Amino acid sequence: MGNHRTLWGIVALVGVMGCSGPAVQYDYDAKTNFSAYRTFDWRAAPGGAPGKAAGFDNSIMNGRVRRAVETELAAKGFRKEAAADPDFLVIYYPVGRATRSRRAHLGVGFGFGPLGLGVAAPVGEQQVQTEGSIVLEVEDFRTGTQVWRATAEGVLQGSDSPEEADSNVTEAVHSLLKRFPPPGK
Repeated sequence: MGNHRTLWGIVALVGVMGCSGPAVQYDYDAKTNFSAYRTFDWRAAPGGAPGKAAGFDNSIMNGRVRRAVETELAAKGFRKEAAADPDFLVIYYPVGRATRSRRAHLGVGFGFGPLGLGVAAPVGEQQVQTEGSIVLEVEDFRTGTQVWRATAEGVLQGSDSPEEADSNVTEAVHSLLKRFPPPGK
């Protein structure tokens, strides 16, 4: 009975880890007075942004990300300002990275008491996939300097439906902007 509990505990832990959301990294300039920011607008990503080279320059996905960012910033009290100078500019671009994976492994093992021996070998072909990430940068409008940056890894993958893609992007953008502005800044 105790082995069954352990097995179910491992299954539950793996399930919770799988639902933890995208991996997010962020950084910011600690000297910036983020509390002075009230309005924002968009700035186009640099011409050599890595998303274009990796094949992630998708206007449908770009629109999805922009809508999610605007919704999240509005919920935080920021207003989009297109008529006058904004306080900060948001720059978005996708980044692609090649990853390698194998489909499955075949293993054979035997054991006696507390000792065991096993052999495993890969089965199937190695696959190269491109993992797409969302990069958001915030630039102070007056100084033109970058003051905040965050990346959500592995978000721009193929989805089974537009609804799933919307949900994935909304969750990723929420995770990205969770720490914007930085706490206490």
